[in-house]
Amino acid sequence: MRRLSLIVVSLIFALAAASNALAAAERRVALVIGNNDYQNITKLEKAVNDANSVARELKKIGFEVTAYNNVGQKKMNLAVNEFVQKISGGGIGIFFFAGHGLQVNNQNFLVPVDMDSPRSENDLADQAVSVLAIQDKIADAKAKFTLLVLDACRDNPLPKKAGTRSIGATRGLAPPQAPNGQVVLYSAGANQQALDKLGDNDNNPNGLFTREFLPSITQPGISATDAMRKVRSKVTQKAKSVGHDQQPALYEQTDGDFYFVAGPATAPTPGSPTTVVQTVDPKAVELAFWDSIKNSNAPEDFSDYLSKYPDGQFSALAKRRLGATNSTGTRGGDSPTAAPAPTQLALSQPRPAPETAPSIASKIEELGKMVSLTVSDLRATRRDNLLRIQVEITNTGSSNQQLYYRFKWLDRDGFSVWDDEPWKPLLVYGQQKQLINVVGPTFKATDFRLILQSPNNISN
Repeated sequence: MRRLSLIVVSLIFALAAASNALAAAERRVALVIGNNDYQNITKLEKAVNDANSVARELKKIGFEVTAYNNVGQKKMNLAVNEFVQKISGGGIGIFFFAGHGLQVNNQNFLVPVDMDSPRSENDLADQAVSVLAIQDKIADAKAKFTLLVLDACRDNPLPKKAGTRSIGATRGLAPPQAPNGQVVLYSAGANQQALDKLGDNDNNPNGLFTREFLPSITQPGISATDAMRKVRSKVTQKAKSVGHDQQPALYEQTDGDFYFVAGPATAPTPGSPTTVVQTVDPKAVELAFWDSIKNSNAPEDFSDYLSKYPDGQFSALAKRRLGATNSTGTRGGDSPTAAPAPTQLALSQPRPAPETAPSIASKIEELGKMVSLTVSDLRATRRDNLLRIQVEITNTGSSNQQLYYRFKWLDRDGFSVWDDEPWKPLLVYGQQKQLINVVGPTFKATDFRLILQSPNNISN
């Protein structure tokens, strides 16, 4: 029983450590822009403060941050292009903009500080920065996950002209399209204004939205989508407390979860419906325990399993194994009648003997013999009808090693069901381990191969 307790406790800590290792393995990049000093339209007071505060917090949680204040259209476009290049091929990106934003013909625009006071809608489109264009660039770059936070629904900077259709007659921005892998959050909904303060005595240097957004990105164990929902709820409640309508608008199209800070979530506050707690799935614990003993020849291992899971999905097999190990003491493969694990396939390490299937070796394709780098663990699970893979890469050498990898997505017959992916970089530090976590791009992918290469490979 002591062995069982240690396995369960170790699994819980391993899950938290795995999430942190994954965050370190992926390139996390942020572009933060704050515009106050508009030259030809209404100036703002807190946009630069908001952007600077967000930049500081993102740096603290490991993002590579590029921050700009009071920038014109050309510099904004160049900054966006550089940001997109950095997150291309599977990176993690956050784009935060605080400043003026406008909607024209159902398109959203971010306003640079050098925009002239426009005379027509065409002037605005020519001088501002299109949100849709930013999203398209990110989609083409095939970033793994991108969060766009647009604190841009502020006081309308364009005066309404009598007898003409005002460019800024509609306050707030239009609902955006959210391409796959992107989450878009506006600080206020359509036809709403974002509050800079809650009253005359409110001396907070940040606007209402940003002051609620900041703690959400530093809370461990909360997914980005859940964190943004929490921000929306708090901003809405505080705005209502002063008689104002401001409900941040959230649009998302993602396949998996992204965490600003990985690890167990903090305990919920009693009575708080918005607190999200990350827990360990009991079935996952059982599967992990069974995977650790399934090839054992020690009777006590199966006795421990049956004492913990007397009605578990492997209980019948455990009883047969217990009898077999007691009588013969031999080690064998799983019985053909074993109850299958319906949602998780665990590929144990070290690489198993040929009679154990599937093995890590059967899933790996190395372009040359790896030096110092090995796949020390590989696990697959299906959730929401999508294949999810976790790979542990170990560097047994003392120096850092650069690795490149990509997945080949297959059906049950071994035929490709997805286009070839671009190579993704991974730096594995000396005597360290790194995790790769991916989600299959289509429900048709029921199998996979992981292709690896390193500059230090030995050619076959």
